[in-house]
Amino acid sequence: MAQINTIAIIGAGFSGTMLAVQLLRQAQQPLKLYLIEAKPGQLGRGVAYSSNQDCHLLNVPASNMSAFPDQPTHFFAWAKAREGQWQQSAWLQDITPETFLPRRIYGDYLRDVLDKTEQATFTQHQLHRISDKVVSLSEGHGQVELGLSGGWTFQAQKVVLAIGNFPPGDQQVETPDFYQSGRYFSNPWSSELLPALLETSSCLLIGTGLTMVDCAVALKAAGYQGQIHSISRRGLSPQAHRLSLRKPPSIKFDKTPKIRSLLHQVRELSAETNYDWRIAIDALRPISQTLWVSLPLAEQKRFLRHLRTYWDSHRHRLPPSIAEQLEALRRSGQLRQHVGRILAYQESVEGVEVSFRQRGYGDIQTINVEAVVNCSGSESNYRKLDCPLVKDLLKQGLALPDALQLGLDVSEDGALLDAQGKVSSQLFSLGPPQKGHYWETTAVPEIRGQAEMLARYILFSSNLYCKNGQ
Repeated sequence: MAQINTIAIIGAGFSGTMLAVQLLRQAQQPLKLYLIEAKPGQLGRGVAYSSNQDCHLLNVPASNMSAFPDQPTHFFAWAKAREGQWQQSAWLQDITPETFLPRRIYGDYLRDVLDKTEQATFTQHQLHRISDKVVSLSEGHGQVELGLSGGWTFQAQKVVLAIGNFPPGDQQVETPDFYQSGRYFSNPWSSELLPALLETSSCLLIGTGLTMVDCAVALKAAGYQGQIHSISRRGLSPQAHRLSLRKPPSIKFDKTPKIRSLLHQVRELSAETNYDWRIAIDALRPISQTLWVSLPLAEQKRFLRHLRTYWDSHRHRLPPSIAEQLEALRRSGQLRQHVGRILAYQESVEGVEVSFRQRGYGDIQTINVEAVVNCSGSESNYRKLDCPLVKDLLKQGLALPDALQLGLDVSEDGALLDAQGKVSSQLFSLGPPQKGHYWETTAVPEIRGQAEMLARYILFSSNLYCKNGQ
């Protein structure tokens, strides 16, 4: 038997799970694969698909959520075949291609895909699932040594960072000491959050994006009677999906495009489609990565400075049923949305007084709540992350944040660039760490394609792709 080569994947959410699946499916030489996840309940699911709240729905219809690029109906067929296994509720009824299913079901799907792939390949390959946190990496002599928080170390020829999204970063305020308070929740994805909020009579959700919506809808579904406040600097909320039979047209752009001209094209296309901006945005989806790479750095920065929040609110949409729930919260007055920048927190025995400067007026307003939750979006500046592994990589110079502070600097193949700009032959990434390089790299269609291509690249470079290493 040929020598068994070892590959370690750090992170077992969608990115890491699908890379493991693709490596097992594609490798034609014996492979030892380590799939490492710090939280046991998230192995094969990640943060996104480990929620047990049925009101946390996929933001994309079932027909577009296949784990495999070459099998577009795979997830829908899988879910439809198991339709009778799940108890129907207000969030889960008949399954059609247009159904927005609970995310926990997608987590079941990913685990099933991983399990079946392992079973089909166990005679040739070894898959080891590890529940622990990787805190250090060190390169040497064609190997990478991984250090785990439990004290165990082992070696692999290739290591892939599939570390997903990180919790939001704390905003700069005049009273940062408040962030140590028990009334402040920095991680909106914590399993302890909902029970804690249900004990309050009021709360403030920082941010008005998808994470805020998740939190507000979960509170409503749990019967929360308290006052919910939300705040963001621009006050933009995610738009709702609207099913359309019209296919998005093709968009052509210059070799060296500018943001202003692209915005003009999108507006023109929206007008041509009777101002259905969804069609215009969807037309950019197949070319978004190519388009982003072609933009000069100055144009990328211009987009982030002026258009990012507008893009996010139109590109990352809500299922219609969730949009209706959110609107019901607004109409009833239970959800009050504010537009402005938080200045300070003043905590007392009764709660927290939050001061903010109102956008457009300059007036300072206050909100009194019993809890504050940071729903402002994932922290992407890797220099600010409180992550032992990231800190270790940056300290050693084995990784480098990208120029936009959106992730890590990587090559076209996903290999990490070190502090001198050298492309690593042993360390790789996929998914959110590549956001600065590709921009659109957090959704299923982009990541499943990355996983397939990265698996092929790693196996070719390790002589594991073809039989007999040829």
